[in-house]
Amino acid sequence: MNRGSGDRPVTDGSRPGSDGEDRTDREDSMGSYGRRPYLGFVGAAMASVAGCTGRESDEPTDLRTDTSEGSVEDDEPPAESTDPAEPDEERLDAYRGIQFDRVLDAVDDLGLDPSGEVLAGEVLESALSSAGTLVLFPEGRYRFDASVSLDAERIGLLGRGSVEFVPDPGFGSLLFDGQGEDLDDLLFEGIDLDIREPDTTAGLRINCRNRFHVEDVEFLGRGRKDSPGGTTSAFLLAIRNEDGRGVLRNAVAKKGSRIDGYEGGNGRIGVWVGWSNKGTVRIEGCDFREFGNNGIYGSRTPGNVEIVDCYFLNNNVAGPRIGGAGSYVENCTVEIDLREYTGGAVDVSTEFNTRAIIVEQGVQREGAEVLPAGAEIRGCTLHARHSPLSQSVIEQSPQARSLVVRDTEIRCDIDGTPAVRRGAVGSIPYRPDRRIPPIPHWTHLRNVTIDGSATGGVAVDLRSAPGSTVANCEIVCRGSDRGGVLLDDSPRSEVKGSSIRTDGHPIVVAVDSTTPPDRHLLCLDVETALERFGDGNTAVELTSDPPLFQALDRNSGTDSVCLGLGPSVSALPFVGSGSEPIRIGIDSLEAGVPLGRLVDDR
Repeated sequence: MNRGSGDRPVTDGSRPGSDGEDRTDREDSMGSYGRRPYLGFVGAAMASVAGCTGRESDEPTDLRTDTSEGSVEDDEPPAESTDPAEPDEERLDAYRGIQFDRVLDAVDDLGLDPSGEVLAGEVLESALSSAGTLVLFPEGRYRFDASVSLDAERIGLLGRGSVEFVPDPGFGSLLFDGQGEDLDDLLFEGIDLDIREPDTTAGLRINCRNRFHVEDVEFLGRGRKDSPGGTTSAFLLAIRNEDGRGVLRNAVAKKGSRIDGYEGGNGRIGVWVGWSNKGTVRIEGCDFREFGNNGIYGSRTPGNVEIVDCYFLNNNVAGPRIGGAGSYVENCTVEIDLREYTGGAVDVSTEFNTRAIIVEQGVQREGAEVLPAGAEIRGCTLHARHSPLSQSVIEQSPQARSLVVRDTEIRCDIDGTPAVRRGAVGSIPYRPDRRIPPIPHWTHLRNVTIDGSATGGVAVDLRSAPGSTVANCEIVCRGSDRGGVLLDDSPRSEVKGSSIRTDGHPIVVAVDSTTPPDRHLLCLDVETALERFGDGNTAVELTSDPPLFQALDRNSGTDSVCLGLGPSVSALPFVGSGSEPIRIGIDSLEAGVPLGRLVDDR
């Protein structure tokens, strides 16, 4: 199924080497920490797994082993059930909030083979065709050669010990397909999927009316399949009722697919939440790495996607990707460093672009209600260290509406790559069918720190984003010719209570020379510290001789000044034609007077 690409990845670039081979031995696929020893902790069903901000180590963290509490909003729904991972037999009939009518043992009652010699699919599918059935799987490896349909009202599969489902070599579709009209509640827990055989992959589709709970699932091996229809994604999740809620917790895929396997939009995704989802899908405590088409693709849904306490490393297109109101990324760590990629040489010649997080929601089905604005990124740690092609760390795409980023740390070491970018609204030339999303289009940064060694470009690149705010932020860019904040066609924006220190211009305002002089372009307060490293005091007052700006308003109560273009700026000989934007660099603010210069990028 072609789910579309959103922003098509950049198609040019060089081919890097690789520091690691794709190892498929059992020990490596389980990770250096193992997994089953943590069943007791995982089963405690924490409300949040691990806060991501302030992480001291640069090494990827197995978030499932960290029991510190993450940030939980006051208006968050209550945590899921705290039933232990190895529940008492008497309680299995109501496990994870799902009422079961009968509990069957896969070996003793169904006769399934835990040694993997005899196929399990047909017998299991028959057993699960009765509503309210929970099947317990003793430790072992269970073999499958075809997809198992899940259609009954209430269904459960629960592993006890080390349980692996093993598709036959060459398998390449959904191992379990749950999307029947009667499917109401579904449990899938404590089961790994072994896809280590060559040309083998598998996925789980869970499309329920009201509830699903998926926990403690690991994909062992790299998801690869040479198929003209694309590569099956790991999870396809949806809740059909608006009041319904599904939880994916503690899912792991450390070798998702091929990072360069975008496949024209049909490459393997960690989690796909699409148009059939009307409710809330919550993804917490998960670990997704090296997918060729988004770690979590949750921006094409009218429902909500909550991504909390997760870890992402080296996913093409993006780690998490979300849409509008009700969707957020919280307390997550996202890293881009292709020196850590384990899948061999990478082809970046086509459809390759590594970004940490994408927000986009402009795609609307014909006649569908416009989704409300309101996406948020909060309490996250985002590190972009090394990639041959990376458009931005946070990408607010041309099809996005508003975005709030707060209490977040961003480090960017990739030259020319913005830490935060708001793409010019509607500007995807190869997709003329995409409509311009309704307003608002602003970006609000609150208590965000940005640093790193990147050279060139700017740290915050906001285009067509009127009413944007940079508040209480610290931006330090020591890389050569690296600017701070670019406001391009983004009037009525505000920078307050912040510190912006850069080698380039701390703030650049870009507007058309025909912009009315009484239009508020930017408000600055005196609490904002602007510094240009090595400037040599060559900046001049921008409100006089000749006046590139004029002060439209001064507020003594807040010690702020709001600026518009100088009244005669369009007539200045060095401005150029009206088709070329004016770029004015603001290097400091002294007693409410902006100092800087005209920026000539030609």
